[in-house]
Amino acid sequence: MSRPGPDAAAWVRERLRSDGHVHSTFSDGTSDPLENLRAATAAGLTRSVMADHVRADTDWLPRFVRAVDELRSGTAVDVRIGVESKILDSAGTLDLPARLEGVELLLIADHQVPTDGGPMGPATVRAELAAGRLEASGVIGTLVRAMMAAVSRADRPAVLVHPFSVLPKLGLAESDVPDELLRALGVRCRETGTSVEINEKWACPGIPVARLLVACGADLVAGSDAHASEAVGRYRYVRDVLEAVVPGATPA
Repeated sequence: MSRPGPDAAAWVRERLRSDGHVHSTFSDGTSDPLENLRAATAAGLTRSVMADHVRADTDWLPRFVRAVDELRSGTAVDVRIGVESKILDSAGTLDLPARLEGVELLLIADHQVPTDGGPMGPATVRAELAAGRLEASGVIGTLVRAMMAAVSRADRPAVLVHPFSVLPKLGLAESDVPDELLRALGVRCRETGTSVEINEKWACPGIPVARLLVACGADLVAGSDAHASEAVGRYRYVRDVLEAVVPGATPA
C-alpha cells in the first residue's frame, strides 16, 4: 500500500476495505478463523490479516497456519497469515517462536515497556516514574528506539500495530513524544517498508502522530484489533483518523 495520492478518497476507501489485525480462538479471541472470515465477507472487506498473539514458547502456530491457509480457497477476501509479537528489549528483539513457516506478516506491538534488560510491565514502569527512579523522556526514547530496531530486524513484511498504546498505562501521552523521535520512526518505517496501523480498539495513534508519520513517508493501514467476529472491519476511530490525514477525503 502507498501514501495518499491525488485521489484522497480512494486512498482512504482502500484502507477501510482491509482489516489488518484480527484475533481468533487460537490466542485470546472468541471467534474462530472461519467466523472471522465470514464477518470480513459480510463487512465487504477485500483483505483480512488473521494474526494471533504468540510468544517464544507458542506451540500451536503450525495448526493456526494450516487453519487459516485452508480458508483461502473459495473466498474473494485476500486472507493473510500473521502473528502479533511484543517488543522485548531496546535492541528490538521480538517474542517469537523459533519457526515461522507460513507466517506472512509480523505485527510488532508495544504491549510492555522494552528496556536494555528486557520488558517491564506498565504498572512497574508507572510506579518507577512516580517515584522519580525513571524519567519519562528516557522511557519514551527507549520505546521509540526499540520500535525502530524491531522493524529493522523483521525478516518479512511488518506492521507496527497500535503504536504508543502503552503510554496511557504509564501516565504518559502521545503528545509527550518529541517530534524528532516521531520523524525518525516514520523515516525508519519508510526505509524498511513497515506499515503503521491505525488501531480501532485502542484508538491510537492520534491524528497529529499519524500526519507526521505520513509526512515522513510511512504508510498507514487499518486494524480493528478484533477479538470477536462482530468487530471485524468495523471502523469509527480509524475512519476519522484516515480522513483527517488527507483532508477533503469523504469516502462513500
